[in-house]
Amino acid sequence: MIYNLHIIQIFENKGDVMKFLTTGEKLKRLRTQLGLKQDDLKSENVTRGLISMMETDKRDVTYSTAVKLAEKFNEKAEELDIIVNVDEAYLMRSPKEDAELYCFRKLKNPEIEKISIDGIFKIANEYDLVEVKAEAYCKLGEIYFKEKEFEIACDIYKKAREIYIDIRKNEKLGHVYWKLGVFNADGLKYEAAIEYYQLSQYYCTLYKDVKTKKLCLYSLAMCYRRLNKIELALETIEKFLSVSDEKEDFRLYFFACNTKATCYNTKGKYDKAIDIYKDLLLKISDDKNVFLGYIYNNLGLNYSAKNDFKQSMKYFEMAAKFKNEFSKSNLSHTLIEKSEVLLKQNLIDDAIKSIKLGLEYAKEYKDLEYLLKGNYLLMDIYDKLNDNEKLEKVYINIIELLKLTKNTKELKDLYNELALKYLRQNKAEICEQYLLLSKNLK
Repeated sequence: MIYNLHIIQIFENKGDVMKFLTTGEKLKRLRTQLGLKQDDLKSENVTRGLISMMETDKRDVTYSTAVKLAEKFNEKAEELDIIVNVDEAYLMRSPKEDAELYCFRKLKNPEIEKISIDGIFKIANEYDLVEVKAEAYCKLGEIYFKEKEFEIACDIYKKAREIYIDIRKNEKLGHVYWKLGVFNADGLKYEAAIEYYQLSQYYCTLYKDVKTKKLCLYSLAMCYRRLNKIELALETIEKFLSVSDEKEDFRLYFFACNTKATCYNTKGKYDKAIDIYKDLLLKISDDKNVFLGYIYNNLGLNYSAKNDFKQSMKYFEMAAKFKNEFSKSNLSHTLIEKSEVLLKQNLIDDAIKSIKLGLEYAKEYKDLEYLLKGNYLLMDIYDKLNDNEKLEKVYINIIELLKLTKNTKELKDLYNELALKYLRQNKAEICEQYLLLSKNLK
């Protein structure tokens, strides 16, 4: 039986510090663990004295010597039925090179956690691994992004950007600027996102980063759509689709088609949008495919726009059922958007109930966009119902949400609206408070 005893080591733990082995330490440890004497490692031009000096790091290991030693170690391991797979690269690497290799391998783990990244920062500081630090910042930024901490994610990625600029790794900047754009877009800062995407496009073109450039085109189209720049969005999405391969990455292809259909919806071309979604349905054979939830939802929206409420409600119910089972993080979208169909039919109570349930899911999954959308819908409902008490609570909710986005213009508009409402109610003191809040916004 052959055993893999994992006797190859590149580091040892000393307290909370990870110490990477020198070449001499590796040689001595391997020799001892395999039960070899220094004399056993001798060969032409490799004397016992040289081996002793190498083990105490008084002499460097040359490439030819490392090859001979690796052969000796592997031969002995084979005799003992042990797999070690020692090679000359392992024997010749310095502690700093081993530390760098170890860190980069750890950072490749998509499930890496903050505590592991903290450990990598310690190693990077100990061995002055500047590029490792940049990669670690990128990984940490991704973790905060997944936690919906967009501001923190941006700040961390900016640290990576500064390092790449300092070490002249400008070929990395296309990806970094794209990510900074994504973080800003998810924080609803679309204008800032576009600036980052444009920088990304520049560096991607300069360094021929085709993959990131393609992703960035899609992200850019999404931002144009969010800002209601529909023609720009359609133009950009067509550029993306012209370089996209449906079979290679169906996920991105799907979302690009979805963006295109959404643009047609905005232009009032509902049948064109419906055709796109029905064509996508034909491409999906798996009845658990997460994209089905998006398609059902958006078919519901387009039939609602055509005032075909029966078809609209049918697709919204299909979307809600599917998302409840397979994609709860997006269930808030369906519940909140379904309320618009209910409102068109004057089913006010049902609409409010759907919005409130949607807001619960949006809060649970930190979906800022739909927290705002749901609250704005409630604001319109309570305003039409002249329910000032509930309306005031919704205004406060929206204000707190807008503070998170740092959307000064929208926040200022809201303060002014509230001031006007309180003025009409002859509540001059509260009216003045909101006017001052509006005035003090920069």
